[in-house]
Amino acid sequence: MLGRRIGLLGDILQSNLRDPRLPYKVTFVATYHCNFRCEMCNIWQKKSVNEMTPAEVGTFFRRWPQFSWVHLTGGEIFMRRDIDDVVAAIQEACGSLFLLNFPTTGWFGDRTVALANRILERGVGRLMITISIDGPKAVHEQMRGLPGSWDRGVETFRRLRGIKRANFQTVIGMTLMAKNVGLVDETIQAIRTVVPDFQRSELHLNVGHESDHYFANTGYMAKRDPKAEILRVIEEHRRLTASLLHPVTFLESRYQGLMGKYYETHKSPLPCTALSSSCFIDAYWNLFPCSIWSERIGNLRDVDFDLRALWDSERGRSLRQDVVEENCPHCWTPCEAYPTILGNLARATLAPTNRQRTVPVSAVTPSNTPDRG
Repeated sequence: MLGRRIGLLGDILQSNLRDPRLPYKVTFVATYHCNFRCEMCNIWQKKSVNEMTPAEVGTFFRRWPQFSWVHLTGGEIFMRRDIDDVVAAIQEACGSLFLLNFPTTGWFGDRTVALANRILERGVGRLMITISIDGPKAVHEQMRGLPGSWDRGVETFRRLRGIKRANFQTVIGMTLMAKNVGLVDETIQAIRTVVPDFQRSELHLNVGHESDHYFANTGYMAKRDPKAEILRVIEEHRRLTASLLHPVTFLESRYQGLMGKYYETHKSPLPCTALSSSCFIDAYWNLFPCSIWSERIGNLRDVDFDLRALWDSERGRSLRQDVVEENCPHCWTPCEAYPTILGNLARATLAPTNRQRTVPVSAVTPSNTPDRG
C-alpha cells in the first residue's frame, strides 16, 4: 500500500502543478434507494431502477484504474443487498485505490461493521466511514424522519470505533442547518451517553447544499440557513480542535475556515478542481462535473464505459472551461471542497480564514442567500 499512498500524494502534487489528464477522485453513487425520509434531501423520493451492477463496476475500474480516491455514496448504500460485491469489484479492479470512504446512516449496524472488516481484510490504504448524526435524538429523528435512527446510528458508530486498525477511521458527520446549528455541544454530550470517551475531533461539521440532479432539493436551503450563526459555531469548533495535526483535520479546518468567504461571495473560495481532479458518477452511470452542477456530460454505458471519450469530448471540454471561468452554480460542499483544497495547497494554506477576516453580517443574512449552491 505504500506505492498507492505515494500515488495519491503524487496525484495531489500534480493537481497543484497542472491539470490532471484524468481525475484521481470520484464520487460514486452506488444507489439512490434510501429508507430515511430526510427533510433536507429528496433522494429517497427517486424511483430508482436499472442501477449499476457489480460486473459493470469491475469493468469500469479495470479500464480506468487511476482513481486513488473513491468516495462511495448513496442514498443509503446498505439498501443494496450486493453492496459488498460492488465494493469488492472496486477494490479488485482499481489498481491505484488508496482512500475509500463512504457515509451511512448507521441503520444497518451488523452489515456496516461486517463490510468494514471485509474491506480491511481485502486490503485498502485507508478506509473512512462517516455516520450521519444531525443532533440530539429528538432533533436528529425529526430531521431524518425515522424513529429509532439516532440509537442505531450512534450504536453503529460505537461498534466501528472498536475496529482497531491504523488505516481505519470512523467519525460522526453533522450538517448544520437552522434546526440544529445551536446544538453542537448538546449533540456531543448526547453521544457521550453511549460513547463516554467521544472526542470533539470525531465530530465533522459541514453545511447543507442544493442540487437538482443529486439531492433533488432545489429551493430547500434558500433563506433557511442562519449563516452568521453557522459561522460562529464553526469557528468555535475550529478553535477547540485547531491543535490537532492530522491530514483529515487540516482538510476539515481549511474547509470550515473558508466558509465565511463562500458565504460572503457566493463563490468557491478557491479555484474549483471539478472535472479536473474529480468527477461525479451517478447510479445510472451518468457523468457530471460534481454533486451540485446538473450539467450532464454523458452516460458511460452509452460509450462502453470509455471515460476518456466523455472526458475529452467537446461537451466535457466546454464544461471544464466553464468551471475554470466560474460559470457554474458554485458550492462549498466537502465532496468538491476537499479535492479543491488539495489542488490549491499554497492558496488554501495562506488564505484568510473566518477568524482572520471580517465578514459583514449583511453578506451572510438569509436575504442574500443564492437560490443554488
